[in-house]
Amino acid sequence: MIKFFRKIRQNLLSEGKTGKYFKYAISEIILVVIGILIALQINNANEDRKARQQEIKYLKNLQVDIQSELKNNDTIIAFRANKAKAGAEMLTFKKLESVNDIFELEGTIQTVFWWTTFIPTNNMYRELISSGNLNFIKNDSIKDYLLELDKKYVSIENAEEHMRSEYDKYLYDASIINGDMLNVMDFQSTAEIGTIILKEPSQIQIENLIPQYHRLLNNKTFNNGIKLSIMNNTFIKQMHEELIAHLEKLNELIQEDLNRG
Repeated sequence: MIKFFRKIRQNLLSEGKTGKYFKYAISEIILVVIGILIALQINNANEDRKARQQEIKYLKNLQVDIQSELKNNDTIIAFRANKAKAGAEMLTFKKLESVNDIFELEGTIQTVFWWTTFIPTNNMYRELISSGNLNFIKNDSIKDYLLELDKKYVSIENAEEHMRSEYDKYLYDASIINGDMLNVMDFQSTAEIGTIILKEPSQIQIENLIPQYHRLLNNKTFNNGIKLSIMNNTFIKQMHEELIAHLEKLNELIQEDLNRG
């Protein structure tokens, strides 16, 4: 093709048709520029297509995380609600009179005392941030919701840290100072078998334990700690409920973006 154009130019020059030569040369340049522009457009279209394919992959992986996170939050909400309920039961716990009362109280105490930390399911988001690939997400609304989601995680973490400090000071320390702990647990059998084993009712000396439990339940510091645990667990539960609403909206935005292809 190049030889063909060169031959035409040479023929025009040899025939003394300089004007036609320049017109032809200009036309040839224009054709070359048009060809380059078309090639660039095709190349850009291919790059855009590849970028969109990668974006779709990221969006679908984000949806997988969101579905896991919704289940995770449902579990945490139930956990926090149960702890708040157990705390309220302790504030109005009936007078201890029997071994069954002690088993019931110990179970309620362990429900209140049991500690867990919320671990977000946000693997894809962390990968986008650490790799610098968040820019692959072109939808500004999705990016805004992802960044706001990260703030909500930080808020929950801070709330848990605050509650933990109050647990340590007003519940854990107070209970250790004011009586024996885990009185229904068989420590020897538990250590040997490797799972929690409770004592037989006949092994529990209620005449020695009941005064200790009463002293703990009537302790001002401990009671205030229980009240704080009810408030904190309820507050964090509400934070997770708000997080679920945020996740559902984020999932909706992602699905709308995926639907456009």
